[in-house]
Amino acid sequence: GNRRISGARGWDAASPELFHHAPGNAHAGICGVGPPSYLCGSPITTDCSCCKCDLFGLPDWNTDLPEVQAIHYRHLEDLYDMGVTMLRMDAALYQDAGHTSRVLNRFAWDYVYMEWWGEYPVGIHDKYMGNYRDVALTGKITHALAVEADLTKLPELLDLSHGVFGISDDQALYPFAYHDKRTDQAVQSVATYKNGLEYHQQQKFFLAWPKSTRILLWGGYSWSSTEQGPPGCELGQELCKPDPVFNDAGEMACMQTPTVSPMPEWQAQKRQWVCEHRWTGVAGLLGFRRACRGLPVEEVTGTGQGRLAFKLGGECFVALVKGSNERWPKGYGRLGDWSLQGLAVGLPPGRYCDVAALPAQLAKDAESCPREVVIGTDGVVQSGNVLQGDLLAIHAGARL
Repeated sequence: GNRRISGARGWDAASPELFHHAPGNAHAGICGVGPPSYLCGSPITTDCSCCKCDLFGLPDWNTDLPEVQAIHYRHLEDLYDMGVTMLRMDAALYQDAGHTSRVLNRFAWDYVYMEWWGEYPVGIHDKYMGNYRDVALTGKITHALAVEADLTKLPELLDLSHGVFGISDDQALYPFAYHDKRTDQAVQSVATYKNGLEYHQQQKFFLAWPKSTRILLWGGYSWSSTEQGPPGCELGQELCKPDPVFNDAGEMACMQTPTVSPMPEWQAQKRQWVCEHRWTGVAGLLGFRRACRGLPVEEVTGTGQGRLAFKLGGECFVALVKGSNERWPKGYGRLGDWSLQGLAVGLPPGRYCDVAALPAQLAKDAESCPREVVIGTDGVVQSGNVLQGDLLAIHAGARL
């Protein structure tokens, strides 16, 4: 176009001179960046070699100009004044961290994180802008629980310490799923709702794992094409209104918790709200996470292949059984449910609620749970069961 923004409020209008442009020609960009390489003459992107380039053909703000910084300040001020306290910085690799920080850090945000794709950090962006989005941790969990066919490698999951090489836990926000990684069809190595029960087991482990401080759950809608928006907004519509998540009676129009892997095709392609964050076990595992996050991990032995159990400190315990996938069988068949009876877990005696089986958070006055575990005075499980393809989680604060 004409490299202009008309604006909606007057102060947000912009002329071509406010964007990076070729010498002597304000109507032409300096350079462009986009697929397939997303590079700008340098073999890396963390050196700001793309910071003056038009991303996807969009004019690139010259953030060194006081006039541009004033416009961006007004935008952030509007967000801050309306109560926004956390930000996600899109395309952070293509922004000058120094210029951006001059505006960004004039507000007392509670939290800021950056879109990041796996590049080795150079110590500038996290210093001045925020935490990195680490998308690799989810991939490692998905590989271990779904893709890997060698059952003897399952205990290696307990060595999980980071996602992207070079990004430490204190620098990271770990999303479980994210918009740009979606696929039209189920792909076992990519975490989306279309993988059904496998996805949910991975989501549960993601919540139960104590070594990741900041995580981001995904709760969204289904699609038959990744170009689609939420239900009620279909391709080709110029204007649309998304369908409400709750109907007139106050009932949720969300997909039920999956029970097989992958999800049946008719269900995976159906247009509706999925609400993965409302699936059975998620709310209960949030309480588990509050109680057990950061505690040391110790493997519980004597579990058998395809089964994994570990303690977190002296009051938390997790167990899981790998599932089976009809579309992508791994050769080990169905492992079946796992009776924990006789397993020495070393937790205090009592009757525990499996919080990973709860449809909501554990009530303070709860007297029973859908699934329970009983531990004797010797720290040995007297009764308790883990379903195939599922995960069990108990902690001392969830004793009945």
